[in-house]
Amino acid sequence: MISLDLLKLGEAIHGSEKEKEILSILEKRLKSYSKRIEAKTKEWVINNFSVKLNGKEVTSTLAPYTKGYVKGKVGREILEFPFPDHPFKVKDFYSYALSQGAEGIIFYEEGKTRRIIMPDVKIPVIFLPFKPEGYVEIEAESFLRDSTSYNLEFTIKEGDDYILLGAHVDHWLSGFHDNLFSIDVVLNSLAEVKNHGLKVVFFSSEEGPKCCTGSLQYPKGDVFTAIIFDALYPSRVVYSSTPDLWDFAGLFPLKRIEMPTPFSDHFSFIQKDIPSLVLYNDDLIPYYHSDKDLPNPGDEKFLTKISESVKLLLHELDKLSMKDLNERMSKFGERKFVVDYVNLTTSFAISSNSLGPRLKSP
Repeated sequence: MISLDLLKLGEAIHGSEKEKEILSILEKRLKSYSKRIEAKTKEWVINNFSVKLNGKEVTSTLAPYTKGYVKGKVGREILEFPFPDHPFKVKDFYSYALSQGAEGIIFYEEGKTRRIIMPDVKIPVIFLPFKPEGYVEIEAESFLRDSTSYNLEFTIKEGDDYILLGAHVDHWLSGFHDNLFSIDVVLNSLAEVKNHGLKVVFFSSEEGPKCCTGSLQYPKGDVFTAIIFDALYPSRVVYSSTPDLWDFAGLFPLKRIEMPTPFSDHFSFIQKDIPSLVLYNDDLIPYYHSDKDLPNPGDEKFLTKISESVKLLLHELDKLSMKDLNERMSKFGERKFVVDYVNLTTSFAISSNSLGPRLKSP
């Protein structure tokens, strides 16, 4: 598994030289024709970061893209919260802390630290692997700087249009399942297709500076369908796709089928009316964006199972045309979606030309 080797490189922040190092390794690994497609992005640079608790430096991580200096008492100048049950809820705690006049924020969780992007950078926010008490001093100097990276494209088989397999390579902290493991899934899922071409793309900058910065810039004019792998974790998947692809969900070990999540690299393809799917697993939440996202004993078996399922999916998609997929889509509604940020999903856009009932995902 190449992911085990890439894990040794450490954190690969979007737009960084470490991200480009991973892409360079993959470029040498695949023998197919490769193409670097420039991606304008930003790299998050931490110039200086330290946290002292009662005068003693402690292990901690800084929340992107926060910065600043504060020294004060926990519960007074600095508010602390246990890490919530879902990572996206940190923004609510952040807003509350600001409303209370906090000068710094600590999220704590036994045995692990995380990197979760905050809504803004007004005050420093850190993650600790234990509940703090007493006086804390946080010093954080960080900034975003312009960077040019690239999406790395491989043409496995030429065609008039292409089935695309993709995964992002940047990651926070250890990042094994989000998203190094997905690289192995892509490499092990290549199968022969006859009626369409096949491309593999490794994306820059999915994690930031805004979601999916790299894939947003990828040209999509010749893509027939996009299959994206992101945050996979043994031993099942969330099948998040446009409804025209729901019939193929049974090929995979399922947790659930859902409408497309807007929080991964497949979504910019959907916005271009391309049938698209992302496979992920929110069973990863306990380790998501943490320093404990590490290899799991079930990874190899899961890799074999998912790769076999993807090959079967490629075989089925290769039989179809865009007309076939449009007919499947017409049973549900138009190929237009709007983001539901409250429920972290999408729904059908309401159009004056819409006909028929609006159906929910199974």
